[in-house]
Amino acid sequence: MSMYLIVSCLFLAMALPGCDPPGAAGEGNDSYTAVNKLSASQSGEIDRVLAAYLEEYRYISVGLIGPDGTLLVRSYGSDRIGKTDVYASVSKPVTSTIFFQMLEKGEIRSVDDPISLYSDKYKDVMPEEYRNTDLTFRHLLTHQSGIPHHERIRDHGKLRLAFEPGTLTMYSTRGYGVLGAVLCEIAGMNYNHLVRTYIGKPVGAVSFSAPSFLFEAPGGLVRSTISDMVLFAEGVMDHTYVSSTLQHDLQWIPYAQDQLGEIGMGWYLNNAGTDSLAVYHAGSNGKPRAFIALRPDQHIGVVLLGKRSGSKGSQLFYQLALDLIQELKTFTEQ
Repeated sequence: MSMYLIVSCLFLAMALPGCDPPGAAGEGNDSYTAVNKLSASQSGEIDRVLAAYLEEYRYISVGLIGPDGTLLVRSYGSDRIGKTDVYASVSKPVTSTIFFQMLEKGEIRSVDDPISLYSDKYKDVMPEEYRNTDLTFRHLLTHQSGIPHHERIRDHGKLRLAFEPGTLTMYSTRGYGVLGAVLCEIAGMNYNHLVRTYIGKPVGAVSFSAPSFLFEAPGGLVRSTISDMVLFAEGVMDHTYVSSTLQHDLQWIPYAQDQLGEIGMGWYLNNAGTDSLAVYHAGSNGKPRAFIALRPDQHIGVVLLGKRSGSKGSQLFYQLALDLIQELKTFTEQ
């Protein structure tokens, strides 16, 4: 089943769980809990769902969010509460969120501005065949830049582009590397400081960081604890970072589509332009896996961090998220 179809089913099935007092649920022998507002039976059902996936994973950390806030933060297989994990490509929504804060503050004038207006590193870098085309923030945010996903991006000082920016769509982690580098120039700080300042500080998520010096960090190397990942998800839905108007009128509009779904600016989308809007992104850096799925208008979300036993195999977090939402729906029908 495609990611787009799975997530479509996920959010059609999504419903609101009831909340019991903190500490109401028991823990299994291999689970470790930071927050729990589920009943004992509901918590047990979540444990049962996770058990099937732990055959493929060394550990999985889960965050469930409802309209009244966090419902559950729990890790399975290993005690990851308070320990950081890499987001992989879920880093892209983080970088997008930084961009839109800078746009809203006026540090960036327009998503359609050429990045060369803001960065000395990216002046006069277009290859000869595209010398009359500008590379814009919009191109980078929507995977329409032509910048290779993982291959070398420069040749004799010029960008190596797979196509003219804005004409095609090609998922690109290194495109987000370019975006992050430009944002760092604008802010006058490195990407690690950028993440701490623009993402961690507004919601009190002190574990947020991107300590790697690799160019791909803005597209795949942000990290935090599962608890702070939940704070990020809630901050997105609470408009702590970016106004609802800017989110719905610009960030969460479909600009392109690939095999994974409709592409907004930093997020994949489902049911765009409706009250059932879902925004989501998956991440895989080999063994480390991540997933975030939000239904902003209903303030409902799932976040997942984990590490697979092996680096090969499908990204099972899509189906796990669907299973978790289906359990939450069952809780409301009891």
